Amino acid sequence: MSALLEATAPLEPVELVLGFALALAVGGAVGLERERHAFAEQKPSFGGARTFPLVALLGALLALLARAHGPMLLVAGFVALTALLGLGYWGSRRVAGDVQLGLTTEFSALVVFLIGALPFVETASMTFPLRLLLGGALGTVVMSLLALRRPIHEFAERISYEDLLAVVRFALVAVVALPLLPDRSFGAYDALNPFRIGVVVVLIAGISFVGYVAVRLLGARRGIGMTGLAGGLVSSTAVTLTFSAKGKEHPELARACALAISLAATIMFARVLVEVLAIRPELVLPTSAPLGAMLAVGVLGSLVLWRRANGPQDDAEPAVRNPFRLRQAVRLGLLYAAVRLLAAAAWNHLGERGLLASAAIAGLADVDAITVSVARMHAESLPTDLAVSAVTLAAVTNTVVKVVLAVALGGRRVALAVLSVLLPAAAVGAAVAFFA
Repeated sequence: MSALLEATAPLEPVELVLGFALALAVGGAVGLERERHAFAEQKPSFGGARTFPLVALLGALLALLARAHGPMLLVAGFVALTALLGLGYWGSRRVAGDVQLGLTTEFSALVVFLIGALPFVETASMTFPLRLLLGGALGTVVMSLLALRRPIHEFAERISYEDLLAVVRFALVAVVALPLLPDRSFGAYDALNPFRIGVVVVLIAGISFVGYVAVRLLGARRGIGMTGLAGGLVSSTAVTLTFSAKGKEHPELARACALAISLAATIMFARVLVEVLAIRPELVLPTSAPLGAMLAVGVLGSLVLWRRANGPQDDAEPAVRNPFRLRQAVRLGLLYAAVRLLAAAAWNHLGERGLLASAAIAGLADVDAITVSVARMHAESLPTDLAVSAVTLAAVTNTVVKVVLAVALGGRRVALAVLSVLLPAAAVGAAVAFFA
């Protein structure tokens, strides 16, 4: 720790003012929240709007003195504060009796002490402005965690064991398994790279996982439009299947169900752009022309459907399961590998027509795998116009598949509404990509 705290040149006056101002701001904000919480819960607390700023100032003063007198001064202050907080907590337990007490306030005080000290702790890798910025960011995080206590606990109550297990599996694949994969090409055309396949699995599963969390956090019954948007991040095909059947079962809700399908299909265009940005940023600008046009048409059409959906609100919640499972992840990787090999073979043997044919075939089931494959090929040697055409063709094909599902499963009213939005979107995207 002595390497982190060394006697250095005196700080500038403005730096002293900013450091102590940060300590007062963070301590004051956290203290106000803790005092409000203690009053609302009618539970004893060791400190509030006055104590926390003093704790932050103590950390700042000790860190400032430690620059000249050694790091043990700051360490001793932290240990003394920890002991004082422990005694205070023990006393509060005796006074409160059977009332359940947490340690959030005590731990918050320790964090506030360290944030107050941070601007004055000299390190080799962080300048004073960076330490000040980090202290402000950490203070904001602490304040947010304390202020959002109720939503966080409500969200935790809604998490099932399956959800928790999926988080663990995702972390194991992304953090443990992925770095172990060899980063070199194998197979025909050098098209298969285990590490890149793993990156694709983590990327696509991560995007779907974020959408699933949005569904669980916001709740599908907050509105059918939000359900379509969030469900489209998880699986636009699942939303199409769910609401097509629902619209046929309840004709009075047909337009609302068509709205959910249109929004889910529209958000797919944005998702494809995000994937291209993550894999091949240089391809985003040319790809954004056709996909942006499809997105714009989808948004405008969905807005018209929203204004025309004057029937009762649909409280149906699509049966969206957690999108990350190990078996599904393996299938996803194999699908990407197969599409990557197919696209490489088509490009090498059949040229432009072969690649476009493979994009159209892949788009019948999924746009993610062919999108990432084409983005990887563009990084190697694939021409930009051909890459844009392949990605657009896959998106158009997948959009037409959703139209077919809506027509086959949704009945006349759902089919007409979905046709009025998604067919123009597909036509505009194809026109921009192939004829512009």
